[in-house]
Amino acid sequence: MTSVRRNVAFIGATGTLGIPLLRALTSAGHTVTVIQRKESTTPPPSGVKSAKVDLTNFDELVSVFKGHEVYLNATPYPSLSMDKVIIDAAVAASVKRIIPSEFTTNLDSPLSRKLPHMKGKTEVREYLESVISRTNTSWTSINNGSFFEMGLKFGFIGPNIAQEKAVFHDGGEKVVGASTLPDIGAALVKILDPAHFEETANKPVYMYSAAVSERMLTNLVSKVAGIDFGTMEDGRITNISVDEAIEEGERKLVNGDKSGMLAYYYKMMYGDGYGGTDFENLSWNERLGLRIMTEKDIETLISEIARELGVL
Repeated sequence: MTSVRRNVAFIGATGTLGIPLLRALTSAGHTVTVIQRKESTTPPPSGVKSAKVDLTNFDELVSVFKGHEVYLNATPYPSLSMDKVIIDAAVAASVKRIIPSEFTTNLDSPLSRKLPHMKGKTEVREYLESVISRTNTSWTSINNGSFFEMGLKFGFIGPNIAQEKAVFHDGGEKVVGASTLPDIGAALVKILDPAHFEETANKPVYMYSAAVSERMLTNLVSKVAGIDFGTMEDGRITNISVDEAIEEGERKLVNGDKSGMLAYYYKMMYGDGYGGTDFENLSWNERLGLRIMTEKDIETLISEIARELGVL
């Protein structure tokens, strides 16, 4: 089937995830209009169309969405109170596909939907499932697990390369999916391909770059970067139960420390019944023709991150 160049309206194109998604779209030949808040001072990316609009004004949004087949959102903290008018405007403008800012681990588990850090994404998904899927507009969400590069840089999937420390959760042996930012972009392009556009309508698409555990990554980082993390037995690797992490996170939040919210990500990844370890069964990798990293690929990524951090 021949490729189709689509007109994509994109909110959130200048962020950590947005930049590689924009690169994937333009490299695939799609025409992108970057939509920004009227008051935004962030320069729009070069080489693409851009429009500054009042994101609360239905008529302005309908006007900018007209002529676009796809509305993509990659803002980090979506909420239905902010996004409903944007979604409704996209539907009114006859946008064919909405791709919400989900990009998480598993939003199909009832337990995950109850986690506080998932409130906004859950509200948006439920609105799409209950209302938008009954219109001529369809939706597709991308569920990718942890951002692999960020996990290695900041140490939230086991080894912290910069600090040369490692932390395990519940022993560090549970295997979850992690995805590189370019691979998430590759999944987006596959969804927009005519070969997969219809089969991904009104569905969550799960993907991953690598199946990893905290122990596995710590061993590989030690091998590639020459870091001696020690062991749990000698006390240099901290082992924290996910429940203890939640308790500590809630204490931080009570004291105004929003970093406590990170604990809920661990619950989503490693908690029983939250779906984080179900990624392989849910994966669309084979259907979409997405790669799965080999151990050598993972070592190469670790080397790149270590060099970026000045460790190698």
